[in-house]
Amino acid sequence: MSRLLAVALPAVLLAGCAQTNLNASGSEYIEAPPILSISGSEATEDSEARVLFSLLAAELAAQSGDYEQASTYYLAAARLSSDVQVAERATRLALFARNHPRALAAAERWLELSPGSIEAMQIAAVLMTTTGRDDEAAELLETIVDAVGTDEGYRVVVSLLAQSEDRATALRAVERLVDANPDEAAGWQAHAELALRFEQLERAREIAWTGVERFPDAVHLRMTLARVLTEMEDDDAALATLSAAVDVHPDRRDVRLAYARALVDVEDFERVRPELDRLLDMDPEDADLLLTTALLSLEAGRFELAREYLEHLLASGRRTSDAHYYLGRLHEQAEDLEAARRSYRAVDAGEHVDDARLRVARLTAELEGHAAARPILEDLQQDPDEGIALRAYLVEANVLRDSGEFDAALERLARGLVEFPGSEQLLYLRGLVHERAGNIPAAEADFRAILEMDPENVSALNALGYTLADRTERYEEAYDLITRAYEQRPDDAAIIDSYGWVLYRMGRLDEALAKLERAYDLMQDSEIASNLAVVLWEVGRRDESRAIIEEALERDPGHERLRRVSRELGD
Repeated sequence: MSRLLAVALPAVLLAGCAQTNLNASGSEYIEAPPILSISGSEATEDSEARVLFSLLAAELAAQSGDYEQASTYYLAAARLSSDVQVAERATRLALFARNHPRALAAAERWLELSPGSIEAMQIAAVLMTTTGRDDEAAELLETIVDAVGTDEGYRVVVSLLAQSEDRATALRAVERLVDANPDEAAGWQAHAELALRFEQLERAREIAWTGVERFPDAVHLRMTLARVLTEMEDDDAALATLSAAVDVHPDRRDVRLAYARALVDVEDFERVRPELDRLLDMDPEDADLLLTTALLSLEAGRFELAREYLEHLLASGRRTSDAHYYLGRLHEQAEDLEAARRSYRAVDAGEHVDDARLRVARLTAELEGHAAARPILEDLQQDPDEGIALRAYLVEANVLRDSGEFDAALERLARGLVEFPGSEQLLYLRGLVHERAGNIPAAEADFRAILEMDPENVSALNALGYTLADRTERYEEAYDLITRAYEQRPDDAAIIDSYGWVLYRMGRLDEALAKLERAYDLMQDSEIASNLAVVLWEVGRRDESRAIIEEALERDPGHERLRRVSRELGD
């Protein structure tokens, strides 16, 4: 059969088939066509000749782009041939043609020829769920679990069935598998996790809870239950579940870490520190654990505690680049820019190297001026990694914009757009620079260029809408743009601020005030503060307006718009 395979579909096509998503919709199954005569009846009687004809016909159909017909001929070859590779390729080509029934027929032939093939079982099981054959799918899944091992096998099951279009059938298949093996905690966990993936939260909770009652020591099942409860926004129950898991398994680091993470997520910082300390008591020299606890502390806003852990990590001599990077972030948060730059310069390995280099460039510009940072930025802009080069242009233009050097910022952005034509990030930043420089037509042109490429780009919709509301009298147009952004991100403080500002410009003061107060509650930003102060002043709440301005100026004394609003309201 080797000479038959020599005329099989090109490797590049078959490689593409191997990556086909099983979630694609299939067309109606078409039976393989009759094998036509090659050079007479004797040739058609020869099995090898008939297979060769089918493969040649498949090749010709594929070359013409008719993958439906190609997969039909390939299935005919698979049925005639005893070569497992033909059946495998027939399966993959049918998947590529998005014909699930034909792919299943080919996969079943593959299994006939190679009964122990795990891959064939996996493909067939998923395809069976798409065609409602949950009982047969459950049998194959059980064989996979037995072959792979219980815990890993059930993980494979969840990963496979998450691809199924027919969620009800997929869940029934796992339910039958669990019913056949009720004493395996991993099965209950797999069933709950699949229901969670399918967003059937009540069902997932019921399955996980029943499993925990049956297997009180099954730690991962408890953690799955906690995830379900978190998705259901029942934080108290999720915490209670994880706390119980810690009680059952006090020496399990993964359990205690999950509990600490959950405490951070609900901002229960009083209980976080003892959990972090207990984690470190388990192994005070574990570098990964030290870093994890430091990051959890950072997320919890416990900066001194995070610094303590990071310095301990640094002293250990392990994961030093990570320690330097996050110490740099802490120094930046504390506005100690020179210390931050020293820390970033010490990052010489790992995933944060590139970001550290960019931060060094930005801090150098802030500390010593743009000219001092230019050599660093030019080096970054020539980096072979296009992502780094693009970010370097953005960093430089932002530095120049913040320092009021608008012409220089525009020159660097123009250069960046030569290197990265059509970059939405560069166009967006150039629009912001034009707006700051007072060139509203140019700003509008850049934002509209983004919207031509991506009509629902939230950032461009919001920026253009806010610019029109703030710098022109085209309020209705601005309102429509901002509304489109708001519909996509109703909880985004910056967009709510824009919404409030355009309402103010349209004279709808009560609505404007409600939006701006909500935006300021979400984010104490200087721009939002200035807009809120204006509207508070307009509705007669002038003491509150002054208080907002004073509070914001204490945080950000150099903010141009705040200072302008303060002067105008004072006058």
